[in-house]
Amino acid sequence: MPTRNNTTVTKKAPAVRKKRTSKKKAAPKKRAAKKASPKTIAGKQASVQTLTLDSVAVINNAKTLYQDFSQVADNADVNIDASAVEMIDTAILQLLFAFVMKVKASSHKVNWIKPSDEFISRATLLGLNQHMGIT
Repeated sequence: MPTRNNTTVTKKAPAVRKKRTSKKKAAPKKRAAKKASPKTIAGKQASVQTLTLDSVAVINNAKTLYQDFSQVADNADVNIDASAVEMIDTAILQLLFAFVMKVKASSHKVNWIKPSDEFISRATLLGLNQHMGIT
């Protein structure tokens, strides 16, 4: 009769696995508008500030645009250059509407610099062109 060796086999504990966490890469941020920078005349701050809208103004850029609006002084007239706008969505138009109403409430003017045809047609479609002073 064959003999068996009495050997004990110990099992190793399974290796601890690290959970994989996949982080989605954030889409590159596009600037919705240039930073509001007051023009100066002979060392004095002018009472007109200019904001320039990018060619694509969509909801992804709303936060940046809102921050740019908050940098505009409450005691200044505002020029908004919308000449390059090729695509704009409802959220940005609503944000612009709220900003224009805020400026007008502080007894200042908003001047539109050559708004593009696309910008005018979208604002007209929503009925905001007259309220915002877009011609």
